[in-house]
Amino acid sequence: MENGHKHWAIAGKARREWRQRTRLRVFLERPNVPLVSCKIVCKRFSSVEPDRDNLARSFKSIVDGLKDGKIIKDDKPSIVKEFITLWEKAPKKNGKVEILVEEILK
Repeated sequence: MENGHKHWAIAGKARREWRQRTRLRVFLERPNVPLVSCKIVCKRFSSVEPDRDNLARSFKSIVDGLKDGKIIKDDKPSIVKEFITLWEKAPKKNGKVEILVEEILK
């Protein structure tokens, strides 16, 4: 995931990679039109528990990838009605993320 202590060029490359990975991963699962009202639940599995701000920040590039991949229209609060971030302890070197996007029907 992203680390606030990396050189800006290295951090930028990591952000672009996460966006690209997300876009490619969701390509076949995207809706016919991007969601305009949804809930996103992001869960991070890592060996070290991040503070709340860094936990939320660690999902920024992934959520941007959801937008790039046309899963969601935008990541504004008017579209993403609920944004939940969770953390669970995982063994070292076994980190992962899980993302759940649910449409909220009006």
